[in-house]
Amino acid sequence: MTLATSCLRRLFLVCACAPVLPAPAAAIAPAAETGACALESAAPATVAVIEENGELLLDDGRRAVLTGLEFPSAGGGAQKRLADWLAGRDVFIRAFSSAPDRWGRTPSAVFAADGADAAAPLVSVGAALLAEGRARFPPDPPATPCAVDYLAAESAAREAGRGLWADSAARPVAAGEGAASLTQRKGMTIVEGKISSVGESRGALYLNFGKKRADSVSIVVLRRNLAMLQASGIAAAGLVGRKVRVRGLIETGFGPRIEISTPAEIEILDGFGH
Repeated sequence: MTLATSCLRRLFLVCACAPVLPAPAAAIAPAAETGACALESAAPATVAVIEENGELLLDDGRRAVLTGLEFPSAGGGAQKRLADWLAGRDVFIRAFSSAPDRWGRTPSAVFAADGADAAAPLVSVGAALLAEGRARFPPDPPATPCAVDYLAAESAAREAGRGLWADSAARPVAAGEGAASLTQRKGMTIVEGKISSVGESRGALYLNFGKKRADSVSIVVLRRNLAMLQASGIAAAGLVGRKVRVRGLIETGFGPRIEISTPAEIEILDGFGH
């Protein structure tokens, strides 16, 4: 444990005095002490109110938003969970931006005690909500530091059909479901399937799930984003025959397609127990 983390942990235990909900059914590991989405760089804060959209209004007037969490309307119960757990509590906030976004919110990871005992570990609130099936992971750029941990937490809830994953509207859809069905979906969609071919244009690569672009969804990777994916170990042109999971908005201009620009938007599933 680093000195900074030790001091944060002691400060939290001195300040936190309100009761906390019991540990959730899905066991959550203590918060990581180092890394881009870790407790080490977090600062203490006090939550005054949890607002209807899940934002945290702090007692000093700042607003924080849990980056990397999407709360679909179906199922979840995230609002009540957050209010019961965090309202009036001392927490630690790891800000991912030095300035608020255009809505006045700071994209953040939040850490809080997982239990009322003085020795209760600090856990990632975002990972806890994902593991409980109360949220999904949207691959927004501010969420990139937490992508690995959050995707792992989400996977546990999805495989167990926990929380919102019990609703078919939230679960991944098969890439071969059909263009008509896919184009009717609103908001973030998660698609799974095997890449059958790769097409190219001057500005992009197209990872096709089916033989005809108009009849099945394709993944679009702009050439300016290829280097970013390659740096993470994803060679887009070499994905033919691989099973993948992608998440994003369905675009319908030239048949259903999802444009990806960050590694968090695509998971390669072969050989990893999915």
